[in-house]
Amino acid sequence: MDPISVLKTLWRHKWVALPMVLLTCAACAYVMFFAQRTYQATMTYALITPKTPTSQELQASPQLAALNSDNPYLRSPDRTLLAQVIITKLGSQDVAEELQKQGLGVEYTVAQSSSSSSGMLLQLAASGTSPAQAVDTALALGKRLTTTLRDVQTINGADELYLFSALPVDGPGQAKEMFSSRLRTLIIVAVGGALLVFGAVSVARSVELGTARRRAEPKPAQDAVRVRRQRAKAPVARPDVALDEPHPRDNVVSGIEPRDPASLLTVPGPAGRSRSH
Repeated sequence: MDPISVLKTLWRHKWVALPMVLLTCAACAYVMFFAQRTYQATMTYALITPKTPTSQELQASPQLAALNSDNPYLRSPDRTLLAQVIITKLGSQDVAEELQKQGLGVEYTVAQSSSSSSGMLLQLAASGTSPAQAVDTALALGKRLTTTLRDVQTINGADELYLFSALPVDGPGQAKEMFSSRLRTLIIVAVGGALLVFGAVSVARSVELGTARRRAEPKPAQDAVRVRRQRAKAPVARPDVALDEPHPRDNVVSGIEPRDPASLLTVPGPAGRSRSH
């Protein structure tokens, strides 16, 4: 269907489409100016590699040699492994449920910072319905990051001297409004309103076509009434009146049977022969 046909259809059913259009405009205006806002606060943490004692220091200090150095992430050649584990742990459902119990926001992201090629910078982004909630959520995530970082490294009982530490680098600062969230909601409302308008017009058009089809088709009841009326107007043959059909005996001479030999007349022929009639 071309755009001109669509516009003609909308204009034909304008009394159905117009309320839907006004409702959509009102919903878009509410989302744009009066709906709940979303704010975001960010924090950046750096994972600091521990300063392990050298072999000379271990030989010189038996106390250092007695410490547990079994940190699996310290032995890993992949420096981003610890950061990936922290991201996985903080993205679990348990963390979101704990934040929700504290009355904080449950929408947050934990990812490696794109400004660092080493992968040892972690960026936290927490959202909330108010600036204070967004900031509190970011701070709670930072605390959870610190405790999780220690828990995953002490799985084998490693000493504090051999553990990575988390150093706050930036944030949270003042939370900022996420205009993209409002714009995304506005687009969803507008698309839903457009679908509602076209759906209402389609229903109205279907009803219109069905009504026209019913008017065009003859109804059986009306046909039956029409037939009865035609039969009532037709002349009815009376049983006491004979039809004007010729009877076999109408050609017989009155008082003489057709097969009676006396009814045959003899007419003398020219040669003395007779012909019978």
